[in-house]
Amino acid sequence: MNEDDLPRIAGLSGAELARARTVAMHSPLPSEAEQTLIWTVTVLTAEAIPLAESRATSPDYPVPLTEIAQPHLDVVGLVTVGRWQAEITGDGSPRFSAPVRLHPGRH
Repeated sequence: MNEDDLPRIAGLSGAELARARTVAMHSPLPSEAEQTLIWTVTVLTAEAIPLAESRATSPDYPVPLTEIAQPHLDVVGLVTVGRWQAEITGDGSPRFSAPVRLHPGRH
């Protein structure tokens, strides 16, 4: 997946948000700034169909994944619920996912 094929997470609305069930963090790459990583953040349906994705930067040391993803989710009113799960990928790159839902009170 790349950002040119999918809208940014901030562009999700209405019916698309109603289908959002999971957020995935994957494909971390070193950034030009020292000691930082650039993650791909993807919002998916229950059938694992990608709805949107954005990029997030984090320090290159352990940081809770929710802290990295949440600013992108906040923009559209999504929150993570439950635990992050590590997933096996075909190419061996790290991938983690967590369930999401609309923030209570957001319609």
